[in-house]
Amino acid sequence: MTLALLAGCSSGFGATSLKPYSPADGVQADSGDLRVLNALVVAGEDGSTGLVSATVVNRGDRNDRLTDVTSPDATVVLAGTSDLPASGALTLGSGTDPSASATGLGKAAGENITLTFSFARTSPVTVRTVVVAATGYYAEMGPSPATSPPSP
Repeated sequence: MTLALLAGCSSGFGATSLKPYSPADGVQADSGDLRVLNALVVAGEDGSTGLVSATVVNRGDRNDRLTDVTSPDATVVLAGTSDLPASGALTLGSGTDPSASATGLGKAAGENITLTFSFARTSPVTVRTVVVAATGYYAEMGPSPATSPPSP
């Protein structure tokens, strides 16, 4: 009986339950006091555009600012107010300010994509995350369809 009780204690201090993990589709990463949470890209119907979805949390006591989001797999445009107050957060997604849209997306749903989040004060954060289709939970989060110019 004693052997059975001791068997569960052999994992030591590196047990999986002690390591952080993201219980979501996206990934998380840290740089100093900043943490990027649940980062992923929601692809549009045609697969050539996408929307970056993530939350950036500032756990520090100094303001910072998200200055850019880049990817070798797409052209990412960051729009809106990207101030990141001390002990605050900002969310990127559908209908948020700021927002980050991806064009020329070279990855299909289910494939990995690399995103780099750059800041005014803190070192950049690079994550390798996933592209998801704008279906199910993400149906309302896809990029807005392109609008046609008015006809003359």
